[in-house]
Amino acid sequence: MPEKILILDDEKPILEIMSLFLRRKGNEVSCFSSGTKALESLRHESEAGVPYTVAILDVSIPGDRGARELVGPMKEINPDLRVIISSGDSVEGAMENPSFYGFSASLKKPFRAADIDKSIEEAKND
Repeated sequence: MPEKILILDDEKPILEIMSLFLRRKGNEVSCFSSGTKALESLRHESEAGVPYTVAILDVSIPGDRGARELVGPMKEINPDLRVIISSGDSVEGAMENPSFYGFSASLKKPFRAADIDKSIEEAKND
């Protein structure tokens, strides 16, 4: 079943690659480079009755809120949202133990298409 996916990342190529892959699989995708705008969209879509089902959030967004700062507020707005933390930093604790930090799964950069699928399936089964 197609998902409605929110992606937050400060790297435009990452947004483009993930969006292309996920749209080709029939998903509805919205991309953001601002944590504030991502949170606004999440709130708007939830209030409109068409909530996101999955969010893939970069751990850090320079000058803005990243995954750790957003997971709580996002889950307050949409408790059913499956949130995936994404990072290239292998020492980030939330990447090793995502559920401890409120995430449903993790996605390590660099990633392959199969890694995206795997993290979404893991999140859906959380």
